[in-house]
Amino acid sequence: MDISAHDKTALELFKIVINKGPLTLYSANSRSNMPIGTIHRHFKEMIETEKIMIYEISQAGRKKISYGPTLYGFIYFYRLDDEIKKNLDSYFDTWIKKEKFVEDLKKAGFDEKKITSDAKESKKIFSKFIYFYAGIEDQLEYLVKNLKDVPRDIRWFMGGFLLVHKREYMKAYDELVRTMPGLRKDISNFLESMIESYGKLKKMTR
Repeated sequence: MDISAHDKTALELFKIVINKGPLTLYSANSRSNMPIGTIHRHFKEMIETEKIMIYEISQAGRKKISYGPTLYGFIYFYRLDDEIKKNLDSYFDTWIKKEKFVEDLKKAGFDEKKITSDAKESKKIFSKFIYFYAGIEDQLEYLVKNLKDVPRDIRWFMGGFLLVHKREYMKAYDELVRTMPGLRKDISNFLESMIESYGKLKKMTR
């Protein structure tokens, strides 16, 4: 995969965070050859895009803010770096000891009771989770860069999800569903497949 200069810099900083963190902006600066301004810009962006987050704020003396990785940060950079792929289990062992990271896993749907009590199983699930959602990120990136090559039905399907919270479009959609039997049939087929998938999911969770 071709990596932009911007992502190369972000990746280098993310690897410093996961190998040496939680750490402050100035600690990251001492462990790299980058200007503090560059690190600050990338940290700010990675916080905004949820690749890293604040782990600790120390009020003793000068205020110090320490940063660590998010689950999404691992997903995003896993796609770009073989070292992260190779050492993913080790990173899990390191960061599972941090409460903030555990909270992030819980938000993503990891079994709250098993995250720490069954670390071996959680590690396997973590690896599969990263692998799967990294694949999704790759597909989304492909979609953005090669939209003209994506089949129309898939573009419409994904675009429809993005319009769910826009009332003006949903009113038009409701009218189309009422007046177009072919569209109703497509929706019915989709819902039936979703119900079937949900039924299988319920059996798995019993």
